[in-house]
Parts: sequence; structure tokens; C-alpha cells
Amino acid sequence: MKKLKGIIVSSGIAIGSAKIVDRVKLQIKKKSIQHHEIEDELIKFEKSVEHVVKDIDNLIEDISQTENKEILTTHKMILQDPEFSKSIINLVSKELLSLEQAINDHFTDIVKLFNKMENKYYAERAHDYEDVAYRLLGHILKQKTDNLNKLDENSILIMRNISPSGITRVFEKKIKGLCTEKGSKTSHSSIIARSMNLPTLVGIPGLLDSVQEDQQVIIDGNDGQIIISPDKETLSYYKKKLAMETAEWEKLQEIINLESKTKDGKKITLMSNIEIPVETRQVVNFKSEGIGLFRTEFLFLDREELPSENEQYRIYKNIAEKIAPFPLVIRTIDVGGDKLSKILNIENEANPNLGCRGIRFSLEHHPIFKIQIKAILRANIYGNVKIMFPMISGVGEVIKAKKVIEQCKKELENKNVEFNGNIQIGSMIEIPSAALTSDLISEECDFLSIGTNDLVQYTLAVDRDNDAVESYYDPYHRSVIQLIKMTIDNAHQKGIKVALCGELASEKDFIPILIGLGIDELSVSPGRLLTTKKEILNCESKKCEKSSEGILNKKR
Repeated sequence: MKKLKGIIVSSGIAIGSAKIVDRVKLQIKKKSIQHHEIEDELIKFEKSVEHVVKDIDNLIEDISQTENKEILTTHKMILQDPEFSKSIINLVSKELLSLEQAINDHFTDIVKLFNKMENKYYAERAHDYEDVAYRLLGHILKQKTDNLNKLDENSILIMRNISPSGITRVFEKKIKGLCTEKGSKTSHSSIIARSMNLPTLVGIPGLLDSVQEDQQVIIDGNDGQIIISPDKETLSYYKKKLAMETAEWEKLQEIINLESKTKDGKKITLMSNIEIPVETRQVVNFKSEGIGLFRTEFLFLDREELPSENEQYRIYKNIAEKIAPFPLVIRTIDVGGDKLSKILNIENEANPNLGCRGIRFSLEHHPIFKIQIKAILRANIYGNVKIMFPMISGVGEVIKAKKVIEQCKKELENKNVEFNGNIQIGSMIEIPSAALTSDLISEECDFLSIGTNDLVQYTLAVDRDNDAVESYYDPYHRSVIQLIKMTIDNAHQKGIKVALCGELASEKDFIPILIGLGIDELSVSPGRLLTTKKEILNCESKKCEKSSEGILNKKR
């Protein structure tokens, strides 16, 4: 038995037979043509592009997810790009390259250029170009491009990497799960796998050297590991776990339409946290009461240039439309300069977590901050968008940030740009100083949201990513509970509600404590929404209050 760790793309457990599929290497012979062959090659080029575009159109018609259609549409646009056509015509007619050689050279140059940039965003775009080239060349050469016929409903697909179109095709085979040696959580392929709820791990070092064809494997998409040739005890454990997970999931479907109230009628608004727009589909499907935290960092990371106002506006507006009339809480960028150093040409900080990140970064870089604020204001066409500031340490930062919002409103007005300025403003409470002064912060905000991941870390001086001090990371520590209680009480005295959007919002044992402390809203990942709702439905608020009082009154 062997275990390998990977990056969780889509959670869940899968047990099946390993099917190793690697792309068949296309045989492209270096070949020159004669002048009299140019016309035939260009006619073949035109017809081949038309054929592959038609294939993509058929794929687009066969899938339901909007995001997947957009990815395939991107591939279609690559083929229909006038610059692509111009390049191939030039290579064939002037350099007398065969059509397949011209196409191979064209895409090879582009992929090399992207990979030289050492940027995750462009590496993923390079993969799109590789996929298009492979599809087009496979048609021209009439060569078999894969061996997917061996896949069946018991298969767990093992690959070096997989293209977006490949994901769509293997899903039709109703496979159990997918593991790849390469890849990232934000690639187009990963986005599609997540939207299809296919248990998937990527970025698994040594995967292909460790797995053999038809070996029994287990994907633990909850813990981020693949187990190869499990022993009887491990297999039995995961079979029981899978059966329980399946039965539990079927049972949870029964509460989708129920209101999230405790047994004695206390309402707890239940919303979702998302990182990328594709997760909105799950938010809608699980009847979430809105998005309590949209982490906008994905828009800024691993890029060569900052996202424009229009790009951000379109993304925010699209999400707001899909979940209306429920709220969309957009957290402004919560990264430090270390994450954007390539774009902004600034030096890395020794300790970014205690440096210029969150609202500090935004207030230090007004142009970036104002572009995001304007995009949010424009996206608020239904009046369901809210702005939330991260890493607030005191009320002064809130006041400064609100002044920037007013400046943005005036600038949009002066340019006659349509926007809705009637927007609620909130603050994250994730630094002890913010919790301790939450009475003052509440006076300047319409709502508060507690981020327990950082609040525990900063309160206890424990790096949550450091295994050496893992035992010191204690969310039940009396100091943490007191800060949460103080924040809730101060906010309620000012007449505003408090949400909690950290990992603790979906922890079974912590939910009753939060209800007892008086929390108004919980915001969790879409995949945990129904399990969280189940816990709320099983709670009695009066008993929860006594339980939380007991923790607060503990002497140690």
C-alpha cells in the first residue's frame, strides 16, 4: 500500500481501478513542400479548421455548464483568430512547410513563450493552446489521439495532465475519479472537474511512476491523497466511509428547501464562501441564502497585468445576477505585495502575514483599490452587492476606505457611468485589535464578518500552516471565544448583524457554540452548506447559550 498527496480540486471519495491514459504522441515528420502544393495545403487547412470548430460546437451543445462552454468557446476563438490563420499561411506559402509542420511550429513557439514567463496563469493558457494544436493535428494526420475506450464506470483515470476537452470527454464515460501528476487548482481542467463534482486530485508528484494499470486505488478527495493498492483494512474502512458519504448525501437532499432554523425557531442565515465564479452554480443548486464571502484574489494572482475595471465588473455583475435577490458580499483584495511583486515591482516582505496586506495594501495602492471599488459599484445593479474590507485593525482604516468609496462614486458620476451607490459596507474582524474595538468599527459599518482562521492565528500567535505548532492552534481557547462574543455583542448594540465566514462556521462541534454566542449568519464552502444546515436544524438555541456560557466561565 502506498499513499501520495495531491492538491484537492473536487472533494469526495472514489474507489476503482486505475486506468493510465497518456496522450498518444503525434508523429509529425519534418517535411517541405513544392510551390505547386501550396494551394492544396491551404485548402486542407481551411477545411480542417472548419471541421474542428464544428466538433467544438457539438461539444458545447452537449454540455450544460456555462463555464465549460466558455472554456471551449475560447478554444474555438484560438482557431478562428486571424493572426493564427495569417501565421500558417505565411509558414506554408513563404517557408514552404507542410501544413502539419507549420501548425506544430506555430503552437510550439506560443507555448514556449508562455512557459518562459514562469507564471501559473500563462502556463494554464499554454495548456489551452496545446489542446487546440493536438485536436487540429490529430484530425489532419488522421492519427488516433487517445485510448479512452478502455475507460468504464469503475475507472479512476490516471494521467500526466488533462485538457479541458479531455475532462468533458472522460466525464461521459462516468468514471469514478481523476488524478493527474501535473495541474493546478485554478486551471480550466480543474474548473470543469469541480463543476461536475468529479473527485479529483492534481499536482501529485511521482504519480505515474507509482501506479500500475488496473491497480486498485482510492481517491480521498477530503484529505487530498490517493491510496494505491490499499490493504484489506484500509479498503474496508473507505468502503464504509463511501457508503456513509453516499447515504448521507442522499439524506441531505431532503433538507435543501428547509429554512435554516434551530429546533426552537432561531433563524441563522446560511450563506456560501466562494473563490472562483464557477462555484456559483453550487451556491444556487444548494439553495444558499447568498454569498457571504467572495474572495477576489483569483483575479489578481499569477498574472502579468492587473485586471481591468471592466473585467472585474463583468465577473461581479454575472455572479450578482445569478444569485439575486440574495446578497453577494465581495471582499476587496486580500493579498500582500509579495503576491503581486511581478506586476508592481515591489520587494518581498520578510513576514507578509504581518505586513502590508488586505486593507493596508489597498490604502497604499489607491489606483488598484479604486478600480476594484468602481467595478463593485457598477455591478450593484440589483442592489444585492455588499463591500467588505479585510484585515481591518481599527476604525480609522474603515473611515479611510469609506472616503475612497465616496471618491469613486463622484468619479463615476462625472463620467456618466451607471452604478448603484446605495451599497452596504462591512468589515472583517480577524485581528484581535479589531475585535477589541468592534464597538467603534460597528458605528461605521452596516455589518461585520468574523474571520476565525486569522483571528485564532493572531490571537494565539500560531502560524496555522506550521506543523510544528499545530497543537497550539486552538479555536476553543477562551480568549478566542471571548473576542467572538465581544464582537457580536458590540455589533448588536449598534443594531447591525454579524456573520462568521471562517472554517469554524462549518465545524460540527463549533456551530452550537456560535449559535449560543448569538451569531446571526454563517458562511461556509458550498460543499459544506447542507451539513452545516443539518447541524443548525438539530440545535436548540437555549441549550447552545448555556454551552457557550460554560466555555466563557471556564477558569482555564
